[in-house]
Amino acid sequence: MTRLIKDTKERLQDLEQTVHGGNIWDIADENTVRKGEVIDFSSNINPIGPPERVYEAVRENLWKIGFYPQRDSKNLRTKIAERYVGLTYKNVIVGNGSCELIHLFTQAFVESNTLTLIPIPTFSEYYYATCKVGGIVREIEPRGDLTFDVDKIIGTISENSIIFLCNPNNPTGTLLDRKSITDIVDYASRRESLVFVDEGFIDFTEDPERNTLSCNVSKYWNLFVLRSLTKSHGLAGLRIGYGIASEEIIEVMHKLKVPWNVNCLAQAAAEAAIDDDEFLDRARKTILNEKIWMISRLRSIPKLRVYDSEANFILIDMRPSCLTGREVSNRALEFGLMIRDCSSFRGLDEYHIRVAVRKREENTRLIRFFENLLGYV
Repeated sequence: MTRLIKDTKERLQDLEQTVHGGNIWDIADENTVRKGEVIDFSSNINPIGPPERVYEAVRENLWKIGFYPQRDSKNLRTKIAERYVGLTYKNVIVGNGSCELIHLFTQAFVESNTLTLIPIPTFSEYYYATCKVGGIVREIEPRGDLTFDVDKIIGTISENSIIFLCNPNNPTGTLLDRKSITDIVDYASRRESLVFVDEGFIDFTEDPERNTLSCNVSKYWNLFVLRSLTKSHGLAGLRIGYGIASEEIIEVMHKLKVPWNVNCLAQAAAEAAIDDDEFLDRARKTILNEKIWMISRLRSIPKLRVYDSEANFILIDMRPSCLTGREVSNRALEFGLMIRDCSSFRGLDEYHIRVAVRKREENTRLIRFFENLLGYV
């Protein structure tokens, strides 16, 4: 082994890749279940699936697979910018999924010993992306109900730091109001610090237009807003996400981005999806109604502590049942269901699980699983 490889392995030996839901392919291969027979409650994707016009766009653009895609997705960036007042394509960057943009952001702005503030529990990729480039993570503990403490976050901001916020937050489903976030962004601006707001699940909230900060990037030089088409439009397999920020932030990130990072079919699918407001409105209403029904049914089952949620997933504390998340997820798999064991989330213990909101028939099957599991039928 060369010294170069050895030194790199030593530098990365304490860096563990993050755990995610939606690993249906490996789970099916490792267990005696067929892929088509597993209902995936572990990934928070729109259960209705992609709109029909996305399938049409993919079919119509199949001829492009023999060519390189547009290098920097300019057409798609322009279409995205048109949805926001005062923005141009220079305010938009497109990624091969949201995770690429999280890592690209830390690569661009986190140096060795840069302080990164991460309120927990939250999406673990912020921590991994920061540590990978040598940044220092300071985790900010939540309140007792797992909501973020805005005053504590503001009080922790120092000069030239990075703040990651997930809104609504994964895995808790809690939502900070716009004023709370702008208070954080305002203070961070005075401290010469950047704020990264992940709005990957904002389209599943009751009023996305009121909750989003996307239209505020022209006001705040230090704000980066991440959005996802993967989750809202069911494009997980195509991988597509985008970020909105000042031209200066986007310019820096584009200099570090690999060329042709978004393939031609993903670009075409995204352009079609963005135009389909009717699909998203219909899906949002369906998911909101199903979530209300699911929370009510889950709370009727003893030994489950069910949290409120503003997103398309629900956090459950299994501690009253004395069952760990791993035990529950293993038993669920025997029932043909995949649920998310949340023990890998920093700030949560081994008793927490997360379930996505799906269609009524599938959600009913999940309820029956919990009733059978806990002896309540």
